[in-house]
Amino acid sequence: MTPTIGVDCHLILSHADIDAGAEYGFICPKDDSHRECGVQFVREVVSESTVETDTTKGTKLYCHFDLILADDLIAPNGAPHTRTRAQDYAKLLEFLAKPSGIALTSPAGTLVNLGALGWSADERHMPHHSIIKVQLNNVGFYFPPADPDVLAASVWDGVYTWETSYWH
Repeated sequence: MTPTIGVDCHLILSHADIDAGAEYGFICPKDDSHRECGVQFVREVVSESTVETDTTKGTKLYCHFDLILADDLIAPNGAPHTRTRAQDYAKLLEFLAKPSGIALTSPAGTLVNLGALGWSADERHMPHHSIIKVQLNNVGFYFPPADPDVLAASVWDGVYTWETSYWH
């Protein structure tokens, strides 16, 4: 089943090497923080460079989000979350092992080619739940969030042509 933000999850991660690129939805804590149920983007302008292949100049992007892992979580639509704390944690560790190629879908859209680089997680494990504060960074040139449906239709076997896709 493809996860849907606001229905069965708050954020979605995917990577070509994890479950053949299938999307995986995570639940964020409701804690009155500025990242509640979503993501925070921090942009750092390093230079005036617009060269897309220059990975040392341009804009650095830091994506911060908090996840809650627990048995018996409730999804945003009020239904039971179908996975256990251990299942979500194991899957998160798979993503945190990837230095590039991660796609993050949030309410703002999808960011591609992120990686778990440098500081990537602050884990707090309590008896009945875990709160994981995650940071993913851009790898290479920064592109703003894309509409996830248009992005999915822009892949090589998608329905968009070169002129109407994100690759143009």
